Amino acid sequence: MKKGFEHLERVFGSKTKAQEILFLLEGVKEVVRQGFYPPELKEVEKFCTEVNLFAVRSKFKILLADSEVYSNRGIRVKEDDSRGMYMIYISKDEKKAYLASYYEMMGEWKNLGLVLGYPLCCVDFFCQRFGKEVFDLELIPTNEWTNLTKRAEDCVLISHFPCSSDCEKSIEIGQRNYVVLKKYDYDRAKEMMEKLKLRNG
Repeated sequence: MKKGFEHLERVFGSKTKAQEILFLLEGVKEVVRQGFYPPELKEVEKFCTEVNLFAVRSKFKILLADSEVYSNRGIRVKEDDSRGMYMIYISKDEKKAYLASYYEMMGEWKNLGLVLGYPLCCVDFFCQRFGKEVFDLELIPTNEWTNLTKRAEDCVLISHFPCSSDCEKSIEIGQRNYVVLKKYDYDRAKEMMEKLKLRNG
């Protein structure tokens, strides 16, 4: 990969978003879904064009419904609304980027989760639990690989809610992502593992 991790962070605005693009460029993810405000899009789309990635904008915008730094909830508004962020679906495969966009627009959450590469068990867990009253599916962590408790600190190895903290497929994804991250930014990977490891007592 010609672009360094720090460059990815500058373009995409956070370490977590940069990681996802790194995983995409390295071929361990096929589609990435990320939110960007209009002023951020020029650099993001320019980068994608330069490295032969397809970036598809949603036909709507999302207003975050929580005041916290990391929100699980959003209110959909029209594309021409002056507020809100676009969802951007990024892939090396143009068809998959458009499919992700279509599935979210139509509310086909299971198909969206699968095209994003999430384990079927976790997709089903999300579809059954996430709704009008339940927005946070974060579980008490039992290992570093599926630990989501540090998301607000830009520190996480997976991008989905695991169906259990010990979900084997989610752990495999976390471990795979860690190997890629360590290859490109050893210090970042080491720092993350220190934060994600569980402390007894």
